[in-house]
Amino acid sequence: MRTQAFEALVVLDSPGSSLPKQALILLQDQKVAASIQVYGPGPEPKPGRLFMEATTRRSLMLKWKDTLTVLDPQDRVRIGRGIILNPGFKEEESPKKAVDWNFLLALSGSERDMLDVLCREKGIRGLHERDIHEFCDLSEESLLSLGEKLEEEGRVKILAFSPLFLISRPSFDYLGEKVLAYLEKFHEKHPAQKGVLLERIKNRFGVSEKILLLVIRTLERAGKVRQSGTRLMLPVHQVTLSNQEERILQQLEEMSFRGEFQSLSLGEIRRRFRLSQERLEKLLTLLTERKKVVQGPDGLFIHSHWLDEVIAKVRALGKKELTVADFKGLTGLSRKYAIPLLELLDQMKVTRRRGAWREIM
Repeated sequence: MRTQAFEALVVLDSPGSSLPKQALILLQDQKVAASIQVYGPGPEPKPGRLFMEATTRRSLMLKWKDTLTVLDPQDRVRIGRGIILNPGFKEEESPKKAVDWNFLLALSGSERDMLDVLCREKGIRGLHERDIHEFCDLSEESLLSLGEKLEEEGRVKILAFSPLFLISRPSFDYLGEKVLAYLEKFHEKHPAQKGVLLERIKNRFGVSEKILLLVIRTLERAGKVRQSGTRLMLPVHQVTLSNQEERILQQLEEMSFRGEFQSLSLGEIRRRFRLSQERLEKLLTLLTERKKVVQGPDGLFIHSHWLDEVIAKVRALGKKELTVADFKGLTGLSRKYAIPLLELLDQMKVTRRRGAWREIM
Protein backbone atom coordinates (compact mmCIF):
# COMPACT_ATOMS: atom_id res chain seq x y z
CA MET A 1 0.00 0.00 0.00
CA ARG A 2 1.11 3.59 -0.54
CA THR A 3 1.96 5.23 2.77
CA GLN A 4 4.20 7.72 4.53
CA ALA A 5 3.91 6.17 7.99
CA PHE A 6 4.56 2.61 9.07
CA GLU A 7 5.49 0.47 12.06
CA ALA A 8 8.56 -1.73 11.90
CA LEU A 9 10.84 -4.05 13.81
CA VAL A 10 14.57 -3.22 13.76
CA VAL A 11 17.52 -5.26 14.99
CA LEU A 12 20.46 -2.98 15.84
CA ASP A 13 23.95 -3.85 14.60
CA SER A 14 25.22 -2.93 18.06
CA PRO A 15 22.76 -4.10 20.75
CA GLY A 16 23.86 -1.35 23.13
CA SER A 17 23.15 1.49 20.66
CA SER A 18 19.87 3.30 19.98
CA LEU A 19 17.85 4.73 17.10
CA PRO A 20 18.04 8.48 16.38
CA LYS A 21 14.92 10.64 16.06
CA GLN A 22 15.95 11.48 12.49
CA ALA A 23 17.46 8.88 10.20
CA LEU A 24 17.84 7.72 6.65
CA ILE A 25 15.98 4.57 5.76
CA LEU A 26 16.91 2.41 2.82
CA LEU A 27 13.77 0.88 1.32
CA GLN A 28 13.59 -0.81 -2.07
CA ASP A 29 16.97 0.70 -3.05
CA GLN A 30 15.65 4.16 -2.16
CA LYS A 31 17.06 6.34 0.61
CA VAL A 32 14.40 8.41 2.32
CA ALA A 33 14.62 10.76 5.28
CA ALA A 34 12.39 9.70 8.14
CA SER A 35 11.34 10.75 11.62
CA ILE A 36 11.50 7.87 14.07
CA GLN A 37 9.58 7.23 17.28
CA VAL A 38 10.95 4.30 19.25
CA TYR A 39 8.33 2.20 21.04
CA GLY A 40 10.88 0.08 22.88
CA PRO A 41 11.86 -3.60 23.06
CA GLY A 42 8.29 -4.74 23.74
CA PRO A 43 6.92 -7.15 26.36
CA GLU A 44 9.27 -9.91 25.17
CA PRO A 45 12.64 -8.10 25.06
CA LYS A 46 15.46 -9.48 22.95
CA PRO A 47 18.98 -7.97 22.71
CA GLY A 48 19.15 -5.19 20.12
CA ARG A 49 15.52 -5.59 19.00
CA LEU A 50 13.36 -2.46 18.90
CA PHE A 51 9.86 -1.69 17.64
CA MET A 52 9.38 1.71 16.06
CA GLU A 53 7.16 4.01 14.05
CA ALA A 54 8.61 5.88 11.06
CA THR A 55 7.26 8.79 9.03
CA THR A 56 8.90 9.51 5.69
CA ARG A 57 8.92 12.74 3.69
CA ARG A 58 7.38 11.10 0.64
CA SER A 59 4.96 8.26 0.15
CA LEU A 60 6.23 4.77 -0.60
CA MET A 61 4.68 1.49 -1.76
CA LEU A 62 5.19 -0.87 1.19
CA LYS A 63 4.07 -4.37 2.14
CA TRP A 64 4.22 -6.49 5.27
CA LYS A 65 7.69 -8.01 5.85
CA ASP A 66 9.42 -5.71 3.32
CA THR A 67 13.04 -5.29 4.47
CA LEU A 68 14.63 -1.98 5.46
CA THR A 69 17.96 -0.61 6.61
CA VAL A 70 18.35 2.30 9.05
CA LEU A 71 21.30 4.61 8.37
CA ASP A 72 22.82 7.40 10.45
CA PRO A 73 21.77 10.68 8.76
CA GLN A 74 25.27 12.21 9.12
CA ASP A 75 27.85 9.61 8.16
CA ARG A 76 25.39 7.18 6.44
CA VAL A 77 26.68 4.29 8.56
CA ARG A 78 24.25 1.43 9.04
CA ILE A 79 22.58 1.34 12.45
CA GLY A 80 20.40 -1.71 11.99
CA ARG A 81 18.19 -3.79 9.73
CA GLY A 82 14.52 -4.57 10.03
CA ILE A 83 11.17 -5.47 8.51
CA ILE A 84 7.91 -3.63 7.92
CA LEU A 85 5.22 -4.86 10.29
CA ASN A 86 2.31 -2.52 9.70
CA PRO A 87 2.50 -0.62 6.39
CA GLY A 88 -0.95 0.88 6.96
CA PHE A 89 -0.16 2.79 10.15
CA LYS A 90 -1.80 6.22 10.36
CA GLU A 91 0.49 8.85 11.77
CA GLU A 92 -2.34 11.02 13.05
CA GLU A 93 -3.48 8.24 15.38
CA SER A 94 -0.13 7.76 17.11
CA PRO A 95 -0.50 10.41 19.86
CA LYS A 96 -3.98 9.10 20.74
CA LYS A 97 -3.34 5.36 20.83
CA ALA A 98 -1.18 3.24 23.08
CA VAL A 99 1.14 0.78 21.38
CA ASP A 100 -0.76 -2.39 20.49
CA TRP A 101 1.88 -4.92 21.42
CA ASN A 102 -0.30 -7.95 20.71
CA PHE A 103 -0.85 -6.66 17.18
CA LEU A 104 2.83 -5.93 16.53
CA LEU A 105 4.06 -9.21 18.03
CA ALA A 106 1.62 -11.16 15.86
CA LEU A 107 2.78 -9.26 12.76
CA SER A 108 6.38 -10.13 13.62
CA GLY A 109 5.45 -13.82 13.54
CA SER A 110 4.29 -16.18 10.80
CA GLU A 111 1.96 -15.64 7.84
CA ARG A 112 -0.78 -17.45 9.75
CA ASP A 113 -0.30 -15.14 12.76
CA MET A 114 -0.48 -12.12 10.45
CA LEU A 115 -3.74 -13.23 8.82
CA ASP A 116 -5.26 -14.11 12.19
CA VAL A 117 -4.48 -10.73 13.74
CA LEU A 118 -5.70 -8.81 10.67
CA CYS A 119 -9.05 -10.61 11.00
CA ARG A 120 -9.24 -9.68 14.66
CA GLU A 121 -8.41 -6.06 13.87
CA LYS A 122 -11.24 -5.84 11.32
CA GLY A 123 -13.75 -7.05 13.93
CA ILE A 124 -17.35 -7.59 12.82
CA ARG A 125 -16.74 -5.90 9.46
CA GLY A 126 -14.73 -8.88 8.25
CA LEU A 127 -11.53 -9.02 6.21
CA HIS A 128 -11.72 -8.92 2.40
CA GLU A 129 -9.15 -10.42 0.08
CA ARG A 130 -8.48 -7.01 -1.51
CA ASP A 131 -7.45 -5.65 1.93
CA ILE A 132 -5.13 -8.62 2.47
CA HIS A 133 -3.44 -8.14 -0.93
CA GLU A 134 -2.97 -4.46 -0.17
CA PHE A 135 -1.28 -5.38 3.12
CA CYS A 136 0.94 -8.26 2.02
CA ASP A 137 2.28 -10.10 -1.03
CA LEU A 138 0.82 -13.57 -0.50
CA SER A 139 -0.72 -15.42 -3.44
CA GLU A 140 -4.41 -16.35 -3.63
CA GLU A 141 -3.51 -20.02 -3.16
CA SER A 142 -1.47 -19.26 -0.03
CA LEU A 143 -4.22 -17.07 1.43
CA LEU A 144 -6.85 -19.74 0.86
CA SER A 145 -4.67 -22.41 2.45
CA LEU A 146 -3.99 -20.19 5.48
CA GLY A 147 -7.66 -19.29 5.79
CA GLU A 148 -8.72 -22.95 5.75
CA LYS A 149 -6.13 -23.82 8.43
CA LEU A 150 -7.33 -20.96 10.63
CA GLU A 151 -10.92 -22.11 10.19
CA GLU A 152 -9.98 -25.68 11.14
CA GLU A 153 -8.40 -24.26 14.30
CA GLY A 154 -11.57 -22.31 15.12
CA ARG A 155 -9.87 -18.93 14.80
CA VAL A 156 -11.79 -17.59 11.79
CA LYS A 157 -14.88 -18.31 9.71
CA ILE A 158 -14.69 -18.23 5.91
CA LEU A 159 -17.62 -16.23 4.57
CA ALA A 160 -16.66 -16.53 0.87
CA PHE A 161 -13.87 -18.27 -1.03
CA SER A 162 -13.56 -16.28 -4.24
CA PRO A 163 -12.71 -13.61 -3.40
CA LEU A 164 -11.73 -14.67 0.11
CA PHE A 165 -13.77 -13.05 2.88
CA LEU A 166 -12.99 -13.87 6.53
CA ILE A 167 -14.16 -12.91 10.00
CA SER A 168 -12.45 -13.80 13.26
CA ARG A 169 -14.33 -16.33 15.39
CA PRO A 170 -14.32 -14.05 18.49
CA SER A 171 -15.84 -11.21 16.41
CA PHE A 172 -18.42 -13.57 14.91
CA ASP A 173 -19.46 -14.85 18.34
CA TYR A 174 -19.49 -11.31 19.74
CA LEU A 175 -21.85 -10.16 16.96
CA GLY A 176 -24.17 -13.07 17.72
CA GLU A 177 -24.30 -12.06 21.39
CA LYS A 178 -24.99 -8.42 20.47
CA VAL A 179 -27.82 -9.42 18.12
CA LEU A 180 -29.44 -11.49 20.88
CA ALA A 181 -29.14 -8.61 23.36
CA TYR A 182 -30.60 -6.20 20.80
CA LEU A 183 -33.58 -8.48 20.14
CA GLU A 184 -34.26 -8.83 23.86
CA LYS A 185 -34.29 -5.06 24.36
CA PHE A 186 -36.42 -4.55 21.25
CA HIS A 187 -39.05 -7.03 22.49
CA GLU A 188 -39.12 -5.31 25.89
CA LYS A 189 -39.65 -1.93 24.27
CA HIS A 190 -42.03 -3.06 21.49
CA PRO A 191 -43.88 -6.12 22.84
CA ALA A 192 -46.67 -5.74 20.25
CA GLN A 193 -44.29 -6.02 17.29
CA LYS A 194 -43.45 -9.40 15.83
CA GLY A 195 -39.74 -8.82 15.41
CA VAL A 196 -37.01 -6.58 14.04
CA LEU A 197 -36.47 -5.99 10.33
CA LEU A 198 -33.21 -7.56 9.14
CA GLU A 199 -32.30 -4.32 7.38
CA ARG A 200 -32.60 -2.49 10.67
CA ILE A 201 -30.27 -4.96 12.38
CA LYS A 202 -27.76 -4.70 9.53
CA ASN A 203 -27.73 -0.91 9.78
CA ARG A 204 -27.60 -1.03 13.58
CA PHE A 205 -24.36 -2.99 13.62
CA GLY A 206 -22.89 -1.77 10.32
CA VAL A 207 -22.15 -5.24 8.98
CA SER A 208 -22.47 -6.75 5.54
CA GLU A 209 -25.56 -8.77 4.65
CA LYS A 210 -23.40 -11.86 4.16
CA ILE A 211 -22.04 -11.70 7.72
CA LEU A 212 -25.45 -10.99 9.24
CA LEU A 213 -27.16 -13.88 7.43
CA LEU A 214 -24.45 -16.33 8.52
CA VAL A 215 -24.79 -15.15 12.13
CA ILE A 216 -28.58 -15.56 11.93
CA ARG A 217 -28.30 -19.07 10.45
CA THR A 218 -25.89 -20.03 13.25
CA LEU A 219 -28.25 -18.65 15.92
CA GLU A 220 -31.24 -20.37 14.27
CA ARG A 221 -29.48 -23.75 14.28
CA ALA A 222 -28.80 -23.24 17.99
CA GLY A 223 -32.49 -22.44 18.57
CA LYS A 224 -31.71 -18.94 19.82
CA VAL A 225 -33.61 -16.90 17.20
CA ARG A 226 -36.46 -17.33 14.74
CA GLN A 227 -36.76 -15.65 11.36
CA SER A 228 -40.09 -14.89 9.75
CA GLY A 229 -39.82 -13.30 6.34
CA THR A 230 -37.72 -10.17 6.72
CA ARG A 231 -38.05 -10.10 10.51
CA LEU A 232 -36.00 -11.66 13.29
CA MET A 233 -37.19 -12.45 16.80
CA LEU A 234 -36.42 -14.50 19.88
CA PRO A 235 -38.18 -17.89 19.72
CA VAL A 236 -40.03 -17.28 23.01
CA HIS A 237 -41.52 -13.98 21.84
CA GLN A 238 -45.23 -14.05 21.14
CA VAL A 239 -47.37 -11.13 19.96
CA THR A 240 -50.60 -10.76 21.90
CA LEU A 241 -53.55 -9.02 20.29
CA SER A 242 -56.36 -7.13 21.91
CA ASN A 243 -59.94 -8.13 21.14
CA GLN A 244 -60.23 -5.09 18.90
CA GLU A 245 -57.09 -6.09 16.96
CA GLU A 246 -58.37 -9.64 16.55
CA ARG A 247 -61.61 -8.25 15.05
CA ILE A 248 -59.65 -5.97 12.70
CA LEU A 249 -57.43 -8.91 11.72
CA GLN A 250 -60.52 -10.92 10.77
CA GLN A 251 -61.87 -8.03 8.70
CA LEU A 252 -58.54 -7.59 6.92
CA GLU A 253 -58.54 -11.26 5.97
CA GLU A 254 -62.11 -10.98 4.66
CA MET A 255 -61.16 -7.88 2.63
CA SER A 256 -58.22 -9.79 1.16
CA PHE A 257 -60.49 -12.72 0.28
CA ARG A 258 -62.94 -10.39 -1.47
CA GLY A 259 -60.07 -8.77 -3.36
CA GLU A 260 -60.58 -5.33 -1.80
CA PHE A 261 -56.83 -4.94 -1.25
CA GLN A 262 -56.56 -4.61 -5.01
CA SER A 263 -58.64 -1.43 -5.04
CA LEU A 264 -57.60 0.18 -1.76
CA SER A 265 -54.22 1.59 -0.82
CA LEU A 266 -52.68 0.76 2.54
CA GLY A 267 -53.22 4.40 3.48
CA GLU A 268 -56.93 4.05 2.86
CA ILE A 269 -57.04 0.87 4.95
CA ARG A 270 -55.21 2.64 7.78
CA ARG A 271 -57.72 5.49 7.74
CA ARG A 272 -60.71 3.11 7.61
CA PHE A 273 -59.60 1.26 10.76
CA ARG A 274 -57.82 4.24 12.37
CA LEU A 275 -54.55 2.34 12.58
CA SER A 276 -51.04 3.66 12.83
CA GLN A 277 -48.63 2.44 10.18
CA GLU A 278 -46.88 0.32 12.83
CA ARG A 279 -50.10 -1.41 13.92
CA LEU A 280 -51.23 -2.09 10.34
CA GLU A 281 -47.81 -3.53 9.53
CA LYS A 282 -48.03 -5.77 12.57
CA LEU A 283 -51.47 -7.10 11.59
CA LEU A 284 -50.50 -7.71 7.97
CA THR A 285 -47.36 -9.52 9.14
CA LEU A 286 -49.50 -11.77 11.32
CA LEU A 287 -51.80 -12.54 8.39
CA THR A 288 -48.83 -13.61 6.26
CA GLU A 289 -47.37 -15.72 9.08
CA ARG A 290 -50.73 -17.43 9.61
CA LYS A 291 -50.73 -18.26 5.86
CA LYS A 292 -53.93 -16.24 5.36
CA VAL A 293 -52.42 -13.82 2.85
CA VAL A 294 -49.32 -13.74 0.69
CA GLN A 295 -47.33 -10.53 0.22
CA GLY A 296 -46.00 -9.84 -3.22
CA PRO A 297 -44.00 -6.98 -4.75
CA ASP A 298 -45.12 -3.33 -4.60
CA GLY A 299 -47.18 -3.91 -1.44
CA LEU A 300 -49.48 -6.45 -3.10
CA PHE A 301 -51.43 -8.61 -0.62
CA ILE A 302 -53.37 -11.60 -1.95
CA HIS A 303 -55.46 -14.11 -0.04
CA SER A 304 -53.70 -17.46 -0.09
CA HIS A 305 -56.88 -19.30 -1.15
CA TRP A 306 -57.34 -17.00 -4.12
CA LEU A 307 -53.64 -17.26 -5.02
CA ASP A 308 -53.92 -21.06 -5.06
CA GLU A 309 -56.83 -20.74 -7.48
CA VAL A 310 -54.85 -18.44 -9.79
CA ILE A 311 -51.91 -20.87 -9.82
CA ALA A 312 -54.26 -23.78 -10.62
CA LYS A 313 -55.82 -21.81 -13.51
CA VAL A 314 -52.39 -20.94 -14.94
CA ARG A 315 -51.25 -24.56 -14.84
CA ALA A 316 -54.56 -25.77 -16.30
CA LEU A 317 -54.09 -23.66 -19.44
CA GLY A 318 -52.26 -26.54 -21.05
CA LYS A 319 -49.59 -24.38 -22.69
CA LYS A 320 -46.06 -23.25 -21.95
CA GLU A 321 -46.34 -19.54 -22.71
CA LEU A 322 -48.33 -16.81 -20.95
CA THR A 323 -48.66 -13.16 -22.02
CA VAL A 324 -49.78 -10.30 -19.80
CA ALA A 325 -52.98 -10.07 -21.87
CA ASP A 326 -53.63 -13.80 -21.33
CA PHE A 327 -53.13 -13.36 -17.59
CA LYS A 328 -55.41 -10.31 -17.40
CA GLY A 329 -58.14 -12.27 -19.16
CA LEU A 330 -57.62 -15.25 -16.87
CA THR A 331 -57.81 -13.26 -13.62
CA GLY A 332 -59.92 -10.25 -14.57
CA LEU A 333 -57.24 -7.95 -13.15
CA SER A 334 -56.14 -4.66 -14.62
CA ARG A 335 -52.52 -4.29 -15.72
CA LYS A 336 -51.78 -2.34 -12.50
CA TYR A 337 -52.40 -5.50 -10.43
CA ALA A 338 -51.66 -8.18 -13.01
CA ILE A 339 -47.97 -7.20 -13.30
CA PRO A 340 -47.18 -7.41 -9.53
CA LEU A 341 -49.04 -10.72 -9.33
CA LEU A 342 -47.04 -12.11 -12.26
CA GLU A 343 -43.84 -10.98 -10.53
CA LEU A 344 -44.99 -12.86 -7.42
CA LEU A 345 -45.58 -15.98 -9.55
CA ASP A 346 -42.04 -15.52 -10.91
CA GLN A 347 -40.70 -15.46 -7.33
CA MET A 348 -42.69 -18.61 -6.53
CA LYS A 349 -41.21 -20.38 -9.60
CA VAL A 350 -44.68 -20.84 -11.11
CA THR A 351 -43.65 -18.75 -14.11
CA ARG A 352 -40.39 -17.40 -15.50
CA ARG A 353 -40.13 -14.15 -17.39
CA ARG A 354 -38.91 -14.38 -20.99
CA GLY A 355 -38.99 -10.81 -22.26
CA ALA A 356 -42.61 -9.75 -22.89
CA TRP A 357 -44.06 -13.17 -22.01
CA ARG A 358 -43.81 -15.81 -19.29
CA GLU A 359 -42.82 -19.43 -19.45
CA ILE A 360 -45.12 -21.62 -17.35
CA MET A 361 -42.90 -23.87 -15.25
